[in-house]
Amino acid sequence: MARGRPSKKGVIIEAAAELFTLKGYQGTSIDQVVITAAVSKPTVYSNFPTKLVLWESVLESLIEQADAEMNETLVTQKTFAQAYLEQGALDHSGIIAGWIALWKAWSNSAKRLAVYRILLGEQHKMAATTVALFAQFEAVLERVLLAWLDAYKVPTENFFVLKAVSKEALLTPSLLNQTALPVDVLERQLSLIIHKKAEKLSIKKPSNHP
Repeated sequence: MARGRPSKKGVIIEAAAELFTLKGYQGTSIDQVVITAAVSKPTVYSNFPTKLVLWESVLESLIEQADAEMNETLVTQKTFAQAYLEQGALDHSGIIAGWIALWKAWSNSAKRLAVYRILLGEQHKMAATTVALFAQFEAVLERVLLAWLDAYKVPTENFFVLKAVSKEALLTPSLLNQTALPVDVLERQLSLIIHKKAEKLSIKKPSNHP
């Protein structure tokens, strides 16, 4: 095998990820994976005894990808914010804009949307281990969102309300192929939540830890 070339197991996972994204869990068969990955059926079954095991392996791979992608997005948003902060131009609206950018990055991934559709729509076919992986998947987003708030010392006491409102405004419409809430409307809603217990938001330089 050439150096750097993905293993057969990796090729199968990549092929299955594309199929699960396009066709869902029910609509994806091992035969389709065999054809897409250009491997034999025994090769698939020797690595993944069942479709559920294959899906869990795909989910583990997507968690790793999401973690890397969202961390990169977080760093990018912090860089933008730092530039505004040094110019004295970063206020709470800039922090909210960064928060929304993180949500959009998460919601604009077809593979991540497929995870939600499969786990929420076909949960009765999933094992406890699959549900646990889904929790890890969602924890990636939660970690990044909390890191964003923490970097600018935004109180996290209303985190779950902020998360719920943002999910309903941005993620849910993407899942249902509906029009998202206008950004200016969402910004006003988030601003009201942040200022629920404080009239002013104190802006400080971001902390060094992620």
